[in-house]
Amino acid sequence: MLEIGINTNNECGKDYEEICDNIKKAEIPNVMIAFKNGKEESQIKYALSLGLKIPYSHLSVQNPNDLWVKGAMHDKWIESIRKEIELCSKYNIPIAVYHTTEGNPNCKVVSPSEFALNSFLSLAKYAEKLGVKLALENLDNNSIEHFRFLLDNVKMDNVGFCYDAGHHNLYAKELDLLEIYGNRLMAVHLHDNLGDYTFGDDYTRDLHYIPFDGNVDYNRVITGLKKANYKNVIMLELHKTSRGLPRLYENMSNLEYLKKCKQTAEKIRDLIEK
Repeated sequence: MLEIGINTNNECGKDYEEICDNIKKAEIPNVMIAFKNGKEESQIKYALSLGLKIPYSHLSVQNPNDLWVKGAMHDKWIESIRKEIELCSKYNIPIAVYHTTEGNPNCKVVSPSEFALNSFLSLAKYAEKLGVKLALENLDNNSIEHFRFLLDNVKMDNVGFCYDAGHHNLYAKELDLLEIYGNRLMAVHLHDNLGDYTFGDDYTRDLHYIPFDGNVDYNRVITGLKKANYKNVIMLELHKTSRGLPRLYENMSNLEYLKKCKQTAEKIRDLIEK
């Protein structure tokens, strides 16, 4: 039976510890920790102390555009990602989700290049040496070229695909990403939105609702996951309060919200396994 999980930056608590406590109370067994605040190691330790499992982390999303540009910022960013990969290895977190760009619809990234490809290859080989897989996530329209460039040119067993269903409902809808890259699927981010992105908007339409509360075609998603023979955790990536309007969950307690998340993840699991 597939297991279920949720991201730890879901806003269901006043701080990280309370969020993890609430996830534990809601009986969700797996978490995805977002690396971004310098406290990752203590956060990993706390989650593990509660008996929560960490099937994959989310590497920092700040400054990934630096991969594509030569210079000191590039070198600094590469070193920071290497340290995060080391942390995954240290705590036996097998998969790290990776943003190929900042994923900002207003931010144009320089074109893919052999220089950037070689830099990423060095990261991938380092991760392979440490027993960590890198799952590249589909983001916005600006980054789809870079996402495909890396996946198409890096044919390593430890480099694959993290399918983000919410992003796919907003960006690059014309591409059947699960059909194209389903044979390399390592991880998922499941959430929902209203599919109403217009180029030039910021990321506020990336609502990160609970699945089935927006208009993502989850029948299609589930069919794609089945066809890809997905066997990893059904991971929800949600934000209870901070994204755009309408705010659907303001009147729910944190525990009520998390219990709904659990029920929804179990529904998706059951539909996949049916």
